[in-house]
Amino acid sequence: MGENSYIYSHHVFLEDDQVKDVVLPEGVHLEGTTLSFDEGKYDLHVVISLHHDGELHYHFAKNTTVNLVETRTLADNVKLSRTFKVDENAHINIFNENDSVNKAAIHFDDQGVVGRDASFHLGYAELSDGSLDANYNFILAGTNANMKLRMAALSKLEEKKHYTVNIEHHAPYTYGIMDNYGVAKDAGSMTIDGIGTIKKGMHKSESHQTNKIMVFDEASRASANPYLYIDDYDVQASHAAGVGRMDENHLYYLQSRGLTKRQAMQLITYGYLKPVIDVVDNPMIKERFEKVLGKVGA
Repeated sequence: MGENSYIYSHHVFLEDDQVKDVVLPEGVHLEGTTLSFDEGKYDLHVVISLHHDGELHYHFAKNTTVNLVETRTLADNVKLSRTFKVDENAHINIFNENDSVNKAAIHFDDQGVVGRDASFHLGYAELSDGSLDANYNFILAGTNANMKLRMAALSKLEEKKHYTVNIEHHAPYTYGIMDNYGVAKDAGSMTIDGIGTIKKGMHKSESHQTNKIMVFDEASRASANPYLYIDDYDVQASHAAGVGRMDENHLYYLQSRGLTKRQAMQLITYGYLKPVIDVVDNPMIKERFEKVLGKVGA
C-alpha cells in the first residue's frame, strides 16, 4: 500500500505472516500476531491481507483511549480470527472495513472481553463482494462495562451472508447494544442472528438490539432473528427485528424526479443503511460509515 492509502500516519500492514509496513507510536507494540497498547491515546490504521487463515490479537491496557480503523481483504475460503482484551477504564473505538472480493465464502470470528468501566464501540461496514459467514461474540466481564456495536451489510448477486452477533453480560451494571441493518438484492440472501444474554445476578444491566433487513426483489432472501436470554429480574432488555420489501412507489417517484433506476436504488440503499450512522456517537466511526456508505453501489 502507498503512504496515501493510510488513514492515520501510524499504521500496520500485515500480509499473511509478514509485516509489510509498520509505523507505530511509542506505547504500541506488535509481537507476532499480538498488537498491544500501553496506557495512552492512539490513532491507528491496521490493514490485513490474507491468502490463508490468519489471526490477530488486540490487547488494550487500562486507561487507554484508541481510535482504530481496520481494513481487511481475504481470499476465497479464508478465515480471520481476532480477539480483543479491553482492560479497566479503556475506551476503544474500532471501525472494520471488509474490502474482500470473493467467489467462495470467507469467514470472520471475533471474540472480545470488556473489563470494568471500559467502553468498546465497534462499527462493521460489510459491503464487500462475495459470500461470508461471521461470528462476533463479546463478553462484558467487568462492572459498568459498555459495548456498542453497529453494522451495515449488503448482499447482492446471489451472495450468501450470515452474521451471528452475541453480547453476553457477565457482570452487573453492564450495557450492551447492537444495531444491525442490511440490504439484500439481486437474488442475494442475508441472515442476521442477534443474541443478548444476561446471566443470573447481573442486576441493573441492559441489553438492547435492532436487526432490520430490506429486500429489493422476490429472488432475494432475508431473515432477522433476535434472541434474548435473560436470567435476572432487575434488568432492562429490548429487541426489534424486521424484514421488509422496498417500496416500488418510492423507486418510481425518484425516477420521475430524473434519477436513473440505478441511482434511485443506490439512494434507497443508502437511506436504509443510514440509521446505523445516526445512532453512532463516536466521531471517527460516524465519519467512516458516512464515507463508506456514500460509495455503496446499486
